[in-house]
Amino acid sequence: MNIFISHSSKNADYGNAIVDLLTSLGLKGDQITFTSNTAYGIPTGQNIFNWLKNRISEKPHVIYLLSPEYYSSIACLNEMGAAWIVENEHTMIFTPTFKLDSHEFQNGALDPREIGFYINNEERLTAFIESLKTSFGISPSIVLVNQKVKGFLKRIESFKEIEEKPSSFVPTTKTPNKNVVVAKVEKQTDDKPTINVATKTLKKGSSRLFTDLRNSKLKDEEVLLLHYIIETERFKLMTDWQEFKEIENIEAWEDVNELDKILSKNYPKALKRFEMRALTEVSSVTGGGNPKELSLLDNVREELLDLPEDIQEIISNVVQNNPAKEVNDFPF
Repeated sequence: MNIFISHSSKNADYGNAIVDLLTSLGLKGDQITFTSNTAYGIPTGQNIFNWLKNRISEKPHVIYLLSPEYYSSIACLNEMGAAWIVENEHTMIFTPTFKLDSHEFQNGALDPREIGFYINNEERLTAFIESLKTSFGISPSIVLVNQKVKGFLKRIESFKEIEEKPSSFVPTTKTPNKNVVVAKVEKQTDDKPTINVATKTLKKGSSRLFTDLRNSKLKDEEVLLLHYIIETERFKLMTDWQEFKEIENIEAWEDVNELDKILSKNYPKALKRFEMRALTEVSSVTGGGNPKELSLLDNVREELLDLPEDIQEIISNVVQNNPAKEVNDFPF
């Protein structure tokens, strides 16, 4: 059996988090269909509708990632109907802002009386993973499962905070096109309001890293290294005498994602450029005091877990432009 994640593309961050959780616990990449991630989506050259039809007809375990955006999408509702007809089993997972009493949910194809769970419910999430053990190669380690679930919930919480931004933010009369200036009224103890002016774009996607990406200052191997870090959640990277281990991991990742060997061949240079850009810090040293592991700085890690759409597109374009080269065994 495979897992098919039916979702709105606007909730791709939640879906990617689910994929990363499941693969970190033992599921193989080819057991998951998640169309918002090229590694688990529609193969190049395939007709999207025929391919989805064939995958759904394999009677997968369908995860319905339900949200207001899901029920606002005709494509999602069509997908739900098709999957509902042929599914083997299904699980309903709700995003934090989803309302169970919504008219769409109460009158849709899925039975609202069935037990689903909110994506940030630790107990229900753990029980769901436990239920998958009968059909999938989930790790039997309780400690590992607990660690991965807690990491998942921490990641989900960052999405929730973005969705629940304070509504008291209002634009001032002068609003530049790109750097939107906003003002927030804060009440002090003497009941005199003060204005705290900030630039909205500084909160997301304004770092030097993103600026360099937007200005095409990063080489392909650097962009691919970012993609590798995001997909595998390897925020700690091996260097020096342990470098070969990281390169082996990268080569395996390139094979799975059908990518050219640009990153594995240029990993030392890409990592060095990350150091020069002040994106990393030494997190582990050898007995002789030499670095053997570098970690991304906390602020860089937080940004990579919440990429602006234009940055996602830039990375995706680099990935698509570096497919694995076909090897011709008969060069004559």
